[in-house]
Amino acid sequence: MHRTPQPARLAAAAAALVFLAAALLAAPAARAQDDPPDARPRTPISWAAGVRLGAFDMTNSPDSYDAVYGDPLIFYGASVETQWRRLRLGLSFDYGTVSGERVLLISGSPRGTGVGQDLTLTPIHLTAAWRFNPGARWEWSAGLGPSWLSWKDEGGGFSDSGSQVGGSAVVALRRARPGLNVPGWEFGGELRWSTFPGALPNEGGVTAFYGEDDPGGLALTFLALRRW
Repeated sequence: MHRTPQPARLAAAAAALVFLAAALLAAPAARAQDDPPDARPRTPISWAAGVRLGAFDMTNSPDSYDAVYGDPLIFYGASVETQWRRLRLGLSFDYGTVSGERVLLISGSPRGTGVGQDLTLTPIHLTAAWRFNPGARWEWSAGLGPSWLSWKDEGGGFSDSGSQVGGSAVVALRRARPGLNVPGWEFGGELRWSTFPGALPNEGGVTAFYGEDDPGGLALTFLALRRW
């Protein structure tokens, strides 16, 4: 029986391995070409950044807030995030100011003095969210994480400020091009509840009058992000 020399067998095996590797690499590419452009999956990890616009209501200290301000606080901000499979990690920054009226604390209900007063809130939220249907045109998610709040209350020659670490929970709805992490614009909204217990002064003032110290509450936010 004729035996193939060892170098020839090694060369044939190497050629077979190269052919097999080329076939395996070509198969996914061929399948991707058959898929509609919007349905092709992209990189498993992606980044996005965008802008935010929303309204906030201090539901955790409702009596204190309504006595002085009443109207929702309108805010704007920015966010950056990364996605991997079903997980999303996002960092958001918001800023807003609402105007109200200084009040006199008397029996019954507070009375306005006609002196203007402004409240400025600057929350920063770090959120880890779970994506329930990644890749869908309409995507739902829910998450939670730590938050930090800076606040300033001023008017009539008086000013008070502070900051506090707290937390938040959020549910969100996004509309994007179908497919996992497809580059392009995403639009959506989120409803976030935040809490910052002990952030407001509890000696004197409206918050002490009502026994409230948490400037957290509900925020409804609209988002526009660019993914790449």
